[in-house]
Amino acid sequence: MERVSSNLVIITQYKWAGQMGPFKIRSTCEECDMTTHRLKKIIGEYFAAEPVAFEIKPWLDHAFYCLSKGTFHPPIILINGRKFYQFSHAHPAFDQEKFIARVHQLLKGE
Repeated sequence: MERVSSNLVIITQYKWAGQMGPFKIRSTCEECDMTTHRLKKIIGEYFAAEPVAFEIKPWLDHAFYCLSKGTFHPPIILINGRKFYQFSHAHPAFDQEKFIARVHQLLKGE
């Protein structure tokens, strides 16, 4: 029987979306959509039997929280509330191997 971890890992993606006061994001973001697709695929392939939760939140609604985590440019990925990735033109895609390794570490309780 396969061992299933009891440590919950929460992956949060902040996408280019949301509303703050009179400001509302009305455009879409290809990078955010591609990041969502990659995260869902990785979680489905590698962590389907593990306690991994994936949530997507609108960036503008949570802009001050993201800033407090040292992030400002969506797409943003937090793993258990800690910065893992923030979009930049120099590195437009997150490192899949590092992501998988980090989630595995957290599942093991490390």
